[in-house]
Amino acid sequence: MRDIVIHCLFSSSLRHSRVLMSFCFALVLCLCLGLADASVQSRRVVVDPVSGIALWGYDPVAYHTDQAAVKGKHAYEYIWKDVSWTFASRANLEVFKADPDLYAPQYGGHGALAMARGYVSKGNPQIWALYKQKLYLFYSFPARAAWAESLQLHIQRSELNWQKLEPNLTR
Repeated sequence: MRDIVIHCLFSSSLRHSRVLMSFCFALVLCLCLGLADASVQSRRVVVDPVSGIALWGYDPVAYHTDQAAVKGKHAYEYIWKDVSWTFASRANLEVFKADPDLYAPQYGGHGALAMARGYVSKGNPQIWALYKQKLYLFYSFPARAAWAESLQLHIQRSELNWQKLEPNLTR
């Protein structure tokens, strides 16, 4: 990118230079906006950084119905909260559409113990717990074990911290 800008600045023809500089500016702006959009999207709802799919492509309904982390299929994709979610079956997709707040992970998929402690970290979709029909993700198995030791206290703290932190996680 720096080579393009330098070339724009030192072009021999003034008219050519202005056109090329405008093009370079537009290109840099588009790239910056694209990168900013990707990082913004991944902050409120945790997504796979490569695909941009929530829960790294795991089906949020399957945690409830199958008691397992099951990969979704692109054939059953749904956009909710400006993020793609995938499902293992059409039935799971329809169940999610009817009540996404019930099936989506708490705290946008951020680690539940980290949230209880006042910061955000990405939850691992293979390290999870269901409690009172809510899905919680964790960064590690020790984090899940620590969370379970003081379950009610951690949930209370997480709820308060999410209310404070979530508005700052743009989008």
